[in-house]
Amino acid sequence: MVEKPTIAIIGTLNTKECEGYYLKDRIEAHGGIPLLVDTAMRIYTPKLGKPDISNVEVAKAAGSSIEDVEKVERGPGQEIMAKGVVNLLQERLKAGKLDGIVTFGGSVGLILGTKVLKEFPMFFPKYVVTTIAADAGPQIAGTDITAFWSICDMPGGVQINMIEMEVFNRVAAAIVAAAAPKPPPIKKLPTIVATQFGNTTPCIIKAKDYLTEQGYDFIAFHAIGKAGGFSMEELIRDGFAVGVFDVTTHELIDELVGGVLPASFDDKLRLTAAGEMEIPQIVTPACVDMVNFWAPKTVPEKFKDRLFYEHSKDFVTLMRINKEESYGVGKMMAERVNIAKGPTLVVFPLSGLSMDDNSPEPGTKPEPGVYCADYNMKPTDKPWWDPEANKEIIKALKEHLDLSKPNIDFVVLDYNVNEPEFAMFLAQTLEDMIKGKWKKGQYPHVSPDKIVPLEEALA
Repeated sequence: MVEKPTIAIIGTLNTKECEGYYLKDRIEAHGGIPLLVDTAMRIYTPKLGKPDISNVEVAKAAGSSIEDVEKVERGPGQEIMAKGVVNLLQERLKAGKLDGIVTFGGSVGLILGTKVLKEFPMFFPKYVVTTIAADAGPQIAGTDITAFWSICDMPGGVQINMIEMEVFNRVAAAIVAAAAPKPPPIKKLPTIVATQFGNTTPCIIKAKDYLTEQGYDFIAFHAIGKAGGFSMEELIRDGFAVGVFDVTTHELIDELVGGVLPASFDDKLRLTAAGEMEIPQIVTPACVDMVNFWAPKTVPEKFKDRLFYEHSKDFVTLMRINKEESYGVGKMMAERVNIAKGPTLVVFPLSGLSMDDNSPEPGTKPEPGVYCADYNMKPTDKPWWDPEANKEIIKALKEHLDLSKPNIDFVVLDYNVNEPEFAMFLAQTLEDMIKGKWKKGQYPHVSPDKIVPLEEALA
């Protein structure tokens, strides 16, 4: 536990001087050691004192000068100042002289500040106070940055207003507390990371309970894009996991078709981290049967002839994929799995890829599937269950998976993804992989009559 945590405060003090000094005062009042850093992109005369790190020092730390920063446009200027702050604060972090960072401002404060905060590790306190907190999501998604709404604007000058006082006082208290918490009694366990939807929750619960009993920490990520699969893969790249239970690969289909929850950004493609890091992985195409949109009114008109299901009333709308999209997502999955260097098993649940993707007949295990609606959300007599479309995924996997590699395997099982026997097969197989006991082509944790030959699955 840090007795007096050092908190860096980042702001453009030429326009928000009183806010910076008030935040400094409140951090000190709450037991922290404030470090005020000026990222102003202009030469100016301070009215309230000198910051602990001036904008001159920040520009110099980026290999530039404040005079040169003043000559460029705001965008390039922000890049220079962000680089300088990162360089200066990373040095302090490595020396054990930094325990948290808070940034503040409007759009410039949000963009410049989050550029800095993203360079610091998970669980290191990172707060941003902004006038546009409602629109901060795209900037902080996939990180553990905390955004605070300033409520009013931050007009600068020499006198802070009463709303700013309330907001900054609470922010100061929060980050000082976050930077010096009483450590919880956490026992470090080997970690398995997983992907989850409501549509795969029974599978996840069954697998989690088993693997937890075997001594693993099981952490599931909601497969919702940047805050889901992307974040999980960032942790995998950081060496966080010993195994990957990637059951819910839904984000691939949103990436392919144009749904709202893709998880590939820049050069980091979904379903590649475990393969790159040689981490054992179980992969299923569960929930690739559904493209996600928000409320029904957000579904593009080009899909007006398709079938839908309203997963959450007026919030989440699912579109059933067709045969062409099924083949496409299977091919995408195969191509990304092919890079894998560690033990990798792709498992296809022939009796359904989700809770919805199941025969709607009464008595169907684990529970009956659903019927679709049309573009206007009117019920139809067409079931979500579409085994012919699902076969196209199998076909693509068969044709594009590089099964010549000794570490990559593919098997089709006659289960729905949420049947407990399927979940146990996945969990026990991943455990074998982690322990070095897995052998390609051998499936000791499933009844032989549940293994479906590829030719039969495609018939």
